[in-house]
Amino acid sequence: MYTIEDIIEPSTIAIVGSARRNEFYFLRSLVAGGFNGTIYPINPNVRSAYGLKFYKSLSEIPDKIDLVICAVKADLVPDVVRESVEREVKGMVIFSSGFSDSGTEEGRRLEKEIVEIAKNGGLRIIGPNCMGIYYPERGLSFRTDFRRKKGPVGFVSQSGGHAISFVLAGNDTGLFYSKVFSFGNAVDVTASELIEFLNRDEKTNIIAVYVEGVRDGARFMKAIREAALRKPVIIWKGGVTDAGGRAAASHTGSIAGSPRIMEAVFTQTNVVPVESFEELLDTSLAFAYCPPVYENRVGLISISGGSGVTNSDYCVKTGLRIPQLSEETRDKFSHMNLGAGTSVKNPVDLAASYLNPKVVTAIVETLGGESYIDSIIFEVQVHYPSFFARFVDTPELAAMVYKTITDCCKKVVEENRKPVLIAIPPIGYHEARSVARDMFMEANLPVFPSVDRAAKALANMSKYYRKSQKLREIEKQGLQQATI
Repeated sequence: MYTIEDIIEPSTIAIVGSARRNEFYFLRSLVAGGFNGTIYPINPNVRSAYGLKFYKSLSEIPDKIDLVICAVKADLVPDVVRESVEREVKGMVIFSSGFSDSGTEEGRRLEKEIVEIAKNGGLRIIGPNCMGIYYPERGLSFRTDFRRKKGPVGFVSQSGGHAISFVLAGNDTGLFYSKVFSFGNAVDVTASELIEFLNRDEKTNIIAVYVEGVRDGARFMKAIREAALRKPVIIWKGGVTDAGGRAAASHTGSIAGSPRIMEAVFTQTNVVPVESFEELLDTSLAFAYCPPVYENRVGLISISGGSGVTNSDYCVKTGLRIPQLSEETRDKFSHMNLGAGTSVKNPVDLAASYLNPKVVTAIVETLGGESYIDSIIFEVQVHYPSFFARFVDTPELAAMVYKTITDCCKKVVEENRKPVLIAIPPIGYHEARSVARDMFMEANLPVFPSVDRAAKALANMSKYYRKSQKLREIEKQGLQQATI
């Protein structure tokens, strides 16, 4: 039986159903993605497009075909599957919907038919009702606006829409991907098999998952347990309410299953459960950019006393702790020229010192060096430097402030090996916010739209590393006892 490795390394791809009505969607996506193999578009009514000759059928293609992308009506799919089996194709992505996801007897019959044909012929199927594979290193893509830059995150998504959104969100956050799979109805290739593959894949350091229902519960449990021992596995489960479960059944034909069962699965493994798209994205971002952190004591920095209060609430609610700074540490700052309203406790209220590079640098580096501070969340309010720049006749004031914050935060990460997360609330001054965000991203500092979201991501990350450490200790003790 062909493996996922066989499917995602094609030299030749045939696209069945590439048509003008959808502006040759998958053909355009592969061309834009820079696929470095040979593409054979198939449509008897089209002669050529994008400089490529079209063929009338799979049988006319004068080459061995590794992967087929099928985008025809559901009732035509069985014939395409038969032709693919005859051509000894390794794998097929079926974009077409109208199978078990339709909820009709005919849809279920068609799905059963394509499964039997493929199984008997040794053909592997991703889908139906899916977007397929995004593999930037090889130029496999199902959107023209996906970046070609590779990264450490692998994503397994039952939803094509969530797969698209998750990749596009990387444009704004600096998150990049090794492989992304949209697997739809999962009649053959399942979430479990894809997680097993990403666990083996040395180019994937973080595994993110969106799943509505699983057909192979025991295998899924084993896959996520083993993967989470090697690398972070972040899972967003859809269909946890009655209404969501009904929607899952009509979306991918999945039986969502009891939320209690999934909760038990999470409890028995070291996976990181999340409850929203935003939390999935933020937690992936934290793992991608932050060094490991095993404790939950955080230093908070902002420009507002009120923000310090509410930010502390956000952090504590996620399980983080806000330790008070020692008297010795506070004494260090008493000799500095602190601006009006500055409060050097924890949370730190910079107030007027926000625009003082020496004070900001001293505070960040001091917090980073304290043994009882494990990480830092710095809330950057961009409207203050942008506003005051008008009055001090210093247009470059904002850039100076962001460079100061960038330099000292980056130093803490590199020298103290502690995570520093930046939160930039979307409060007006959108252009300035974009400039600041880009500066921090270029310095490999993760940026979040709120302290609340940064705190959740940091808490998820620290819980994972703490539990991993305990599991390794248990495993080590077990090996020691076994050798006695």
